[in-house]
Amino acid sequence: HRDLHSFPTRRSSDLRASLGMKIPPVALHSVFTGRPGTGKTTVARLIGQILAAQGFLRSGHLVETDRSGLVAGFVGQTAPKVDEMVSQALDGVLFIDEAYTLVPETSANDFGREAIDTLLKRMEDYRDRLVVIVAGYPDEMNRFLESNPGLASRFSRRFQFDDFSPEELEAIFRRFAGETGMTLTDSALAKLRVYLRVAYDRRDKYFGNARLARNLFERALENQANRLSAYPDLTQSLLSTIEESDLPND
Repeated sequence: HRDLHSFPTRRSSDLRASLGMKIPPVALHSVFTGRPGTGKTTVARLIGQILAAQGFLRSGHLVETDRSGLVAGFVGQTAPKVDEMVSQALDGVLFIDEAYTLVPETSANDFGREAIDTLLKRMEDYRDRLVVIVAGYPDEMNRFLESNPGLASRFSRRFQFDDFSPEELEAIFRRFAGETGMTLTDSALAKLRVYLRVAYDRRDKYFGNARLARNLFERALENQANRLSAYPDLTQSLLSTIEESDLPND
């Protein structure tokens, strides 16, 4: 997301072609590493749009999948599933979330390896029509890339998605509130800031980032609804205000 400028533009390729020069192949397949809720899917969608605008992809649409969309439970069914997902993503971006689950640590005979082999073949077959982005936790993605010699060579672009800071999480929460016409009292805002700081300081690998902010906002709305259920008459001001007690304590 901070490094999208590292993606190429079409201008140099067009200039080379106009001069009769050979156009070097451009590897656009990428690895996104980071915790959930850091915007990996959103950025993948933006990259598709950027590459389409630059002329590298005809459509630039995003097809999102995971292990369940690529791996079957019986012999001979995995390759067709991969082919189907690739067909849907042609001229766009195939985004594989939690890609490391294709290579389980505990099973040497898992069909996920067949999915990887098929995917690598299709990436070569459609190298001018397909961009594949694989995503997941940093350590697990390193293991995934090391599991097959062809993976590391094909996924040459790598992007690290950092956790959102408490201030950024607050901005996300307030955006959710603003989009629904809600405002926070000063005491509610103070409680929100403490909550987000504690959650950030205690974060582990499963820290939800933007999802945490969204879930917190949804819980506040539920608590507000329960609080207002005792009011005989509801005003717009009451309905549009999040108070300190509406925010959860845990």
